[in-house]
Amino acid sequence: MNAPRVITSIGRIPGLGRVVRWYAGQYREDSVVTIRHGHAAGLLWRRHHRYVHGYWIGHYEHSIQEALKRELKPGHTFFDIGANAGFFTLIGARLVGAGGRCVAFDPSRENCASIQEQIELNSLPGCSVVSEAISDSVGSSFFSFAAPGSPEGRIGKSTTGEQQVPVKVTTLDGACVRFGRPDFIKMDIEGGEVRALKCASNTLLRLRPGWLIELHGPEAEREVKALLWQAHYAFFDLQGVALDPGRVLPTHFLARPGENPKA
Repeated sequence: MNAPRVITSIGRIPGLGRVVRWYAGQYREDSVVTIRHGHAAGLLWRRHHRYVHGYWIGHYEHSIQEALKRELKPGHTFFDIGANAGFFTLIGARLVGAGGRCVAFDPSRENCASIQEQIELNSLPGCSVVSEAISDSVGSSFFSFAAPGSPEGRIGKSTTGEQQVPVKVTTLDGACVRFGRPDFIKMDIEGGEVRALKCASNTLLRLRPGWLIELHGPEAEREVKALLWQAHYAFFDLQGVALDPGRVLPTHFLARPGENPKA
C-alpha cells in the first residue's frame, strides 16, 4: 500500500484519526509547507484551516490524482472547473509542464485567492484563475455556501439559510473562446454539471476534450450520461477500465471522445 493510501486509512480510524487531525490543526494559519505525498509532492502549499488537511499532506482524493496523471500530457491545456483551493490545479500544472496551460474556475473569492497564492508560491506562470462559475448562461447569479472555502457551494439563491454572494457566470463554450481549446477538463461543481454540459455543444461536438466528472445524484447521472453519449463519448472508471453505458456510472468517471458525430 502506498503512502497516500496509508494516510487515508489512518484518518478513518476513529481514535487515531482524531489525533492526526488535532496535530494537523496545530499549524498556524497562512503557514507554508511542502506537500509530502501524492502527485503534488515537493510543491509548496499555503495552509488555511478552512480547507481539508488532505491538500497540504498530499493524499487527498488519490484516485483522482492517479487519473489525472494518466490523462494529462506535457503541453496540454487543462481546465479545473470547481477548483476549490487549487490542489488539482497544482497537480495539473506539474503534469502539463512549462509548455502547457492550466485554467482554474471557481466562483468563490476565498477559493480564488487561495488558488492564486498557490500558483505564485510555486512560480507557475502557465496557470490562471477565473473567478466565475461555469453554468448555462453568461451574466451573473448567486453562489450559496455554508462557509468560506466549503467544497459544497452551489450556484443559485440560498434556500436553507446558507450564505450567498453575487458572482459572475459563463458557459463552457464561452470559456473555450476566451481561454482556448482544453485537452482535458476536470469538473466538480456540486450539482451544476447538467446545466454546464447543456450549454457546451461546441465543446462536446467540435473541441472534444477528455473529462473527469463528479456526479451529484441519480438525475445528474442520467442527464450527464445522455449528453455525453449523444456526443459519442465513451465512459471509463478512474483506473481507465471501460464502463458499460447501460449501467449506472460511478460518482467519479472519465469520458473520452470516440468517433466524431456525423454532421
